Amino acid sequence: MPASERWVHAAFATPDEAGAALDRLAHLGVSPSDIEVRSSIPLHDVSAPGTSPRSRVPLMAVVGGLLGGTAAFLLVSLSSQAYPLPTGGMPIVPLLPAGVITFEGMAIGAILCTVATVLVECGLPALGKAPGPLDAHIAAGQIVVAVRSSDLALADWALGALATSDG
Repeated sequence: MPASERWVHAAFATPDEAGAALDRLAHLGVSPSDIEVRSSIPLHDVSAPGTSPRSRVPLMAVVGGLLGGTAAFLLVSLSSQAYPLPTGGMPIVPLLPAGVITFEGMAIGAILCTVATVLVECGLPALGKAPGPLDAHIAAGQIVVAVRSSDLALADWALGALATSDG
């Protein structure tokens, strides 16, 4: 992080106030990659204009399901082939019972990958990490908007955009 980089933070009580600040920042030409919004509540309609919240949870759920299903099918298949039982002309790896186990493997793989992805995206567990100066605002239900800028003039503009009429 460059030494001249500066963060400007503001805490808002309602999503409408935070949305208005984000609109002002967009009007000033601040890049959405330089804006960070933090909240303890889900914010469905609050994001920097031209962007949408990104999450890898859906992709990782599918990946986890595929990996879990593959692992479960291999478990059934390889164990059936390692200890073949004579079944009177039936296949050594029965597909219907293997399908049930495969489905359960897909479910547990998707669940575990989803939980792990949510924890990683949320930055949990934050072991040994001291709480930030604005975490008290987030815990109190406020919305924190942070703007990063290496240009001091842009940081002052962002500070003006984040300022509310209340002072």
